[in-house]
Amino acid sequence: LCVCESFVYSFFTTFIMSGIAVSDALLTTYEDVKLRQKHKYIVFTLEKVGTQGSKSTWDWKVLETPAAGEEGDNQAKWEEMCSKLPEDQARFVVFDFNDTKDDGRLVKKLVLIKWCPDTVHFRTKPIIGASYQTLKNKLDGIATDVEATDFDEIEYEAVKKSL
Repeated sequence: LCVCESFVYSFFTTFIMSGIAVSDALLTTYEDVKLRQKHKYIVFTLEKVGTQGSKSTWDWKVLETPAAGEEGDNQAKWEEMCSKLPEDQARFVVFDFNDTKDDGRLVKKLVLIKWCPDTVHFRTKPIIGASYQTLKNKLDGIATDVEATDFDEIEYEAVKKSL
């Protein structure tokens, strides 16, 4: 791609797909997880902040950023994170997954989760989906992503096996 094409592609993927740019505050918090291991995970959402004419305006809101804690409590932190996901609202999570596989290999990966239960309002789901795509393109270093509508889809062992 030439510089001009690269700029157009970058603009398209960060703004046009959902119309909601990833906030600097969210990117800074993500860097705290990725580079500084300051937090074990981040739970965040899109919040309706107003309307412009007949269209709603949305912005990112960080809800939870617990401290990283001890190395051995990965599964406990995963369960804690899952308990923070409501059954009727969409959420996004970045989790610093750190565990040992059955064969002894250490797994240290960032996992991105889109939590969008079936009970989320049908007009909100397209916004969540398009924003998730924008988010995936903006967050460098994500090893895997999980799109979940039910708690069974984010069971600890299933995610560990996928890494």
